Amino acid sequence: MTERFEVDTWEFEGEPVGRVLVLPGGFYPVESPILYWACQVAAGAGWQVTTMRWTVDEAARREPARFVEQAADLLAARAPAAPRTVIIGKSLGTRAAPWANARGWSGVWLTPLLTEPVVRDALTGDGPPATAIGGTADPVWDGAVARRLRGTVVELAGADHALHVGTDWRASLDALTRAVEAVEVHLLAQSGSDRAPRPRTRSVSASPH
Repeated sequence: MTERFEVDTWEFEGEPVGRVLVLPGGFYPVESPILYWACQVAAGAGWQVTTMRWTVDEAARREPARFVEQAADLLAARAPAAPRTVIIGKSLGTRAAPWANARGWSGVWLTPLLTEPVVRDALTGDGPPATAIGGTADPVWDGAVARRLRGTVVELAGADHALHVGTDWRASLDALTRAVEAVEVHLLAQSGSDRAPRPRTRSVSASPH
């Protein structure tokens, strides 16, 4: 199992206010724009960041929910303990919403799979704080469902599944900015403190063997 997964943990000077566990998209790695900047925001706000890189193989495509739950379990186990935990999931990674709910962990859900009942149900009704961010040009974003989600919903006009607005780079950068700002707002609300330690700028690989 573990050869499909690689975990990286950023280190901090001092004690972080909490930990952020990042689950990417199926073909949208943590180095891609929204996840890269979400990680930077989290680190800058004093959170310890632990990210997942994965290989989506045939078994993962057959049982995506099981695949994501295995990845999330490993990510949580490898991430250093902290006073609080927030999940950031993108696309395939939003299948971790039920898993996060069961642990009482809040989440930022980027381009959530609202067409999937398990994700949709996890983000409606009672549960831990949630922020959902998606675009109206994304086929897995359903505006009517989004209006029923709990917590904060950021709907980006014209943005697709990568949060790009066609070939309009200005509109795409604006969408990215709004999404990153929403991540920051969520983390600040969950931090329990206005003060944050200074993060280091490097990451340390903790890939399983």
